[in-house]
Amino acid sequence: MQIVVNGQLLPRELIREEERALAQLPEWRDVPDSFEKNMRLREAAERSATDRVLLRQATDRDPRPLDSAIVAAEVARLKETNGCRVVFDDRHLSREIEGQMRLQRTLRDLMGPVAPPTDAEIARFYKARRKDFARPETVQAAHIVKNVDETHPEDEARAGIETALAELQRGEPFAEVAERHSDCRGNGGELGWFPRGEMVEEFDAVVFNLGPGARSPIFRTPFGFHIAEVRERKPAGIAELREVKENIAGYLMAMLEQEAQRRAMEKLRAAAEIRRVSARRESS
Repeated sequence: MQIVVNGQLLPRELIREEERALAQLPEWRDVPDSFEKNMRLREAAERSATDRVLLRQATDRDPRPLDSAIVAAEVARLKETNGCRVVFDDRHLSREIEGQMRLQRTLRDLMGPVAPPTDAEIARFYKARRKDFARPETVQAAHIVKNVDETHPEDEARAGIETALAELQRGEPFAEVAERHSDCRGNGGELGWFPRGEMVEEFDAVVFNLGPGARSPIFRTPFGFHIAEVRERKPAGIAELREVKENIAGYLMAMLEQEAQRRAMEKLRAAAEIRRVSARRESS
């Protein structure tokens, strides 16, 4: 049997493509193989492929042109992002981008406006799932490093880090010394916030034993010689709402948009003529 959507035959390869994609999702990948799983996966793939065809049909019915400047800007952005790694055919790329933009516009129109979550909804979500926002102990630190490798002998690296230490001991600002001497220049040696285990063990052993404002002596890791300075520390605990509010809002907004998209596709399916026909009948 084959599926016909508003008079258009649903390509078998499109169903197989959806089936392969769905099979990689955790909710399917973690299910043991069985006849029932294969049947359910096939049904889900057929539904997803049908939705793709319905959305394409709705897009093709929309005569509104796209702003060519927006398409050209996206072509330029992709070319700049990929650089020399990809050979672009601008005309083909423009058609691809325009097609995707038209699909997205149609879907947004079908979904209608989606109101963002309110502060009250975000707070309720945080309260209900507060334990999910546990955070490990973290530090905010900066460092100066002199690498030891094939091109940086150990004695040379040691001399460089000792020069940096001498300048720090004379009271010169850490960021300035880092920019002059570190093999990891930029941003004054700042590493930002990180939990235990993100850096190599030897680095953690020093940094997580320093208090705020403290500076380490010279120490060695597999990368070379370091001097580290801790800015702040946060103990392990539950992140405060203000720290995770933006992430919660993004998650809830994604859920709201997903639900709006589901309702939009349900409306398209309800208004469509979707039927199954025998392959023999369709080919005759």
